[in-house]
Amino acid sequence: MIVLLILGIVVLVLALISLIRVGVRAEYVQNRLSVRLLAGPVKITLYPRKAKKPRKAKGHKAQPAPKEEKKLPPLEELIPLAKQLLPMAAEAAGRLKNKIRIDLFDLDITVASTDPVRTALNYGKLNMAIGMFWPLVEQNFKVKEWHIRTRMDFIAQHATAELHAAATLTIGQIIVLGAWAAARVLPILSQQKKGKKSPQETQKEAV
Repeated sequence: MIVLLILGIVVLVLALISLIRVGVRAEYVQNRLSVRLLAGPVKITLYPRKAKKPRKAKGHKAQPAPKEEKKLPPLEELIPLAKQLLPMAAEAAGRLKNKIRIDLFDLDITVASTDPVRTALNYGKLNMAIGMFWPLVEQNFKVKEWHIRTRMDFIAQHATAELHAAATLTIGQIIVLGAWAAARVLPILSQQKKGKKSPQETQKEAV
């Protein structure tokens, strides 16, 4: 009887914990990504991790040089990966429809190239992609505040993007979504790392 009571209390506590809403805030500025976990007033940096403080060396040993901060690949290299992940994002949205709340989504993209024709074409493709993707977001999430701005730059050589986003959901939903996403995203990231083409691209080339 006591064992069943303890198990019942444990299950109840886990159920209550799974209902706690937590948030994630992501920022992408100048090819640098930062992700913070929000739990009430508490903010925990998930990425990038802080560098460990070097230990005090005995004697007069030279201190190791601090490691340079790693930057994400240029925006042009991230677009093919984003195209593969967008369908999964839409499917994930269907699984968590009206459960995730987007408190903020502020996206600013500047399409740039030394070739004016290429810049105009990429600008049109970008706006078309946003026009297809954003309605899916509004249909499947509770959006409180959002701003999306796109522009062209015929002088700069590389495109730039700036993103500020924050969303909240329950711990239970995070666990379920994380397990589902890991099973689908990890093979794509592994394939991308190896430099292999996706099955869809291989099929298109065969046709």
